Formats: sequence, C-alpha cells, structure tokens
Amino acid sequence: MKENNFNLLRLGASLFVFAGHMGRIRGGEPPRLGGYALHELGVGILFLLGGYLVTQSWARDPHPVRYGIRRFFSLWPPFAVMVLLMTFVTGPLLSDLGAAAYFRSGYTAYLRNLRFYITYAQPGVFTHLPIPSSTNGSLWTMPVEAAMYFLSPVLATVLGMRKHSDKSFYATGVLAGVLLIIDLYLRAAIPDAKIIFYATDLIAGYHLALMYVIGILYTFPQMRRFLNLQRACAGIGIVFICSMASGTVQYFLYYLAIPYFIFSFAFAEKPVFSRLGTRMDLSYGIFLYGFFFQQLVIQRLQECSVDCGYLQTFVLALAPTLLAAVISFYLVEKPAQHGARMLIRKLS
Repeated sequence: MKENNFNLLRLGASLFVFAGHMGRIRGGEPPRLGGYALHELGVGILFLLGGYLVTQSWARDPHPVRYGIRRFFSLWPPFAVMVLLMTFVTGPLLSDLGAAAYFRSGYTAYLRNLRFYITYAQPGVFTHLPIPSSTNGSLWTMPVEAAMYFLSPVLATVLGMRKHSDKSFYATGVLAGVLLIIDLYLRAAIPDAKIIFYATDLIAGYHLALMYVIGILYTFPQMRRFLNLQRACAGIGIVFICSMASGTVQYFLYYLAIPYFIFSFAFAEKPVFSRLGTRMDLSYGIFLYGFFFQQLVIQRLQECSVDCGYLQTFVLALAPTLLAAVISFYLVEKPAQHGARMLIRKLS
C-alpha cells in the first residue's frame, strides 16, 4: 500500500478536538484556526478521513459480514470499555453523593451509551464545572459515526463506486454538491436549530455526514489526480483571509479547501510522517478519554483554588489522556482488531 500521512492527520485531528474542548471546559471560548473552532475542525477532519478510509476498506473487501465485523470491532469495544469504566469505576469514585448513594441514583442510565443513545450525566459527577454534569461531551458524534459505517457500503453499492467509472464519480459528485447546498442553507437560514432524535442532534450530525461524503468522493482517482500540496496551501491561505466572512462563505470555503488540503497532505510525495502511528494509533483513545480528563483536571484545580492558564491546563489534562490512550490501544483496541481478524478467518 502506498505510504501516506493518514496516521498523523488522525492524531492531529484528535488533538484539535482536545484543544478546542479545553477552551470550553475552562469556561471560555475555544481556540480558533482560520475562523473555525479547533474541536469543530478536528471532528470534521476525523469524519472526512473516515469517509475515505472506511469506503476504501469496503472497496477492498465488499463482503457485508466481514465488513461489519471489522467496523464493529474497531468502533464498539474501546467505546464500551470506556463507558463501563465511567459507570462502575470513575462514577462512584468522583460522585459528590458518595459511592453508596451513587449506586442508588439511577447510575445505569449512563449504560445507554452502549447502544449509542448518548447520555452525558452521571449522578453527582462534575456538577459544579463550567460544563456541568458531563462526563464526556465528545460522545455525541458516536451515533453519527455508527450510522455512516452502515451507509458507506449502501452508497458505494448504489453509486457503483468500486468501478471508479466516470459515471459513478459524477453521481457521487452530484450527491456531495446537493448535500453541500442543503448544508449551507441550514447554516444560513436556521443556524441555531436543533432536531433531536435518539438523543442526537440531527442537524449537527448532518454537517459531519457531509464531510464523510466528501471523504468518499476522494476515493476516486478522478478526484485525487488534481491534488497538489502547493495549491492546497494557497487554498488554506484564502480560508485564513476570509475568516471574518459570513458564515455561508466561510463554510463554503471550509468544505472545499479543508478536504483538498487534508488529502493533498495525506498523499504528498515522500510522506515523512508515514511511519508515525503504524505500531500504536492513539487517536481514538485521545478522543474517548480526553474530555473526561479535562473535566477531572478542572475540578481538581477548582478544589485546590488554583488558577492555571490554558497551556498549563492543556498539559495537565493531556498527560493522563495519552496514558489512557496507550492503555486502551494495547489492552482493548489491538486485541479487538486481532479478534476481528480471527473471526473473519473462521468465517472464511
């Protein structure tokens, strides 16, 4: 397989999510880059890369059972372990109610996360923080990601993506264009609207789904042959120049320039970061545990009446997050991947 910079991009995107949340969790505004909040930019990039990588996985082996096994074991086991740890370990330890009262106070509601019905609050946990009663605010994207895992092979099959024909390419491009127009309309006409279904904001999820579909579009060689890192950097410069433009213009540039830059960087000639993360990918672990440790650090600083700046708080929260990500990778993610391969071999 051709060397690329995907691992660095995934790691960088997860750290963007972490950095953006750090500003909000401290009670202020998130850091911005080119006019976009870092956590918004980070999660958008993760979905963009997911659209490309998951669809490529389906294209290499379009067997529904094998595909489902790979996707399930990559997504759910690390997520489930995190949910169980929050429910039965950190919840009773951190609850203001005490462990005994915690287990009498509807603590099992947090287990609804296991079926992607996202629940943030645990009894008595993080109740007095700037973002109160939220163990992990990052989880809202999980149902969207699971839905896109299901839709990827459907779209790939309906649009005939495996053939990489011009007809399929144009059909996918038209789909992405229509979704883009709808997205810009939603941002301009009803920017603050929310439609909640199954504890998920469908409009916010739609924005991520568009990035996912744009990632699918880049699976076509017809799209990738236009990639050029120098032009991509010029496009990012335009994004910075227009960072104060209206929301519609700003997000139109976002959907055009950001994906073009990301994939130009991913497929850059002589990718010097291609070996990064080949043995240990921490991006998912950072995403899963970052918000929790940020909340925990802010709570401890409040209890000690210590006022730390953004950078100091960032470092204090990142250290245990990285440790948790390493443990998650070796004790959960890697064994889950091995289990998926073993199961696929048995079924073959």
